[in-house]
Amino acid sequence: MKTSFTKIGLVFLGLFATISCNNDDNQNQPVPAGCNTANSEFSQLYATTLASDPSFTDVTTMDLQTHEYTFVLSANKTVCSIGYQGNANLYTANIPYLIEIVDNSTNTVIYSGNHVFDSALTDYVSITPTALTAGTSYTLKRTVTNYLGNIGNTVGRLLRFNGPSPYPVSNTLMTITASDFYGTGGPVPDFGIPYIDIVFQ
Repeated sequence: MKTSFTKIGLVFLGLFATISCNNDDNQNQPVPAGCNTANSEFSQLYATTLASDPSFTDVTTMDLQTHEYTFVLSANKTVCSIGYQGNANLYTANIPYLIEIVDNSTNTVIYSGNHVFDSALTDYVSITPTALTAGTSYTLKRTVTNYLGNIGNTVGRLLRFNGPSPYPVSNTLMTITASDFYGTGGPVPDFGIPYIDIVFQ
């Protein structure tokens, strides 16, 4: 009888552990094969825009909770990964960023996930494959929901314009039409492009 209760207890513990792991969206999954994070459309557009004006700078700044940009694609694509370089204090404390993709035509969040990003480099995480439609406006945002009482932990990498906005900026696939920074201050629209890489299959 004791052995049966022990076995039942172990089964319940195993089941509980499995359920807990499956519901933990803070666990970053490796980027799947076929999702190439090297030289993404976004990173190409970022580099081209940076090089287009000598007054533009690649900096880490803007101590506001949410950094976002709005974009349109010229072809249907599926997002498979997001890349970001996290804050060192948040990374050490294992605190995630909230990553969201919003369909602006319906004001609907079509992807939402919490992810911890390495602070040493742009770190890529796998996300639930999310289909985007050509010609539809989307907003990609990262939000710091816990900045450990230090607003300086909300800064991030961005292409700072240091003058009038050049929007829209585009390449063959992607056009960025606007950006914004807000939360505990702001908004500060069109200050620059936050480096939140979006990778398509």
